Amino acid sequence: MKNVTLYLIGFLLFSATSIAQTEALDQMKEANSAYEAGDYEFAAKSYEALIEREYTSADLHYNYANSLFKTNRIAEAILHYEKAIKINPSAEDAAYNLKIANDRTVDKIEKIPELFIYRWWKSIYNLFSADNWAKIMIGFLALALIGFGVYKLSQNISFRKFGFTLFSSGILIGIICWILAASQKNYANKATHAIIMSSTVDILSAPSSGSSQLFVLHEGTKVKIEDMTEEWMKVSLPNGNQGWIVKNDLAEI
Repeated sequence: MKNVTLYLIGFLLFSATSIAQTEALDQMKEANSAYEAGDYEFAAKSYEALIEREYTSADLHYNYANSLFKTNRIAEAILHYEKAIKINPSAEDAAYNLKIANDRTVDKIEKIPELFIYRWWKSIYNLFSADNWAKIMIGFLALALIGFGVYKLSQNISFRKFGFTLFSSGILIGIICWILAASQKNYANKATHAIIMSSTVDILSAPSSGSSQLFVLHEGTKVKIEDMTEEWMKVSLPNGNQGWIVKNDLAEI
């Protein structure tokens, strides 16, 4: 009886998940159709409802951002283009549209050049998503296993050398891919940046409403998160300027 009950629970959970996924796909298609028909408000609400139900994908955030941009909600569009790129770093359409959206913002901030080694490493691990790096890693480990088999089973010296080289290379590149996958996953899961969502905000010298104003930022500007308290967040700009802002004026990427 216990096993029957477990099977029944498993079946019901599987059925519920399948129904939910079907409903989500139907809602996605409905939203896409509304967007293609020019009903951007309805499309935006439909995409937003899916996100609120904790569905997430680069395509979903990209489509939502497009509908937000069409309804002139620029800061929100920038936020979701950024989310799409964070999930899928190779999303070229999202990167292109993000640039167009950023051209519509008020703040134009000069960027201090990053150290070459940091810029190079970030560009490498953001070539693919963590899942894709993991798939590449599995592929090279499979090659390593084949190489090991050739090395152990072959009597020919040339084949044994080839097998050992294939095994060593597969293991080494597999480890590198594992490191890249871990780096990309850490980047994707950690909130390191945020978007200003209020039309105009004061950046203060301390996490207190009575502290002095350092400078002003406007909606759509991307900032880096440096520190935070319960109500405040310390942020920095690409030009090195830093200050404190009320958390409610930001949305984390």
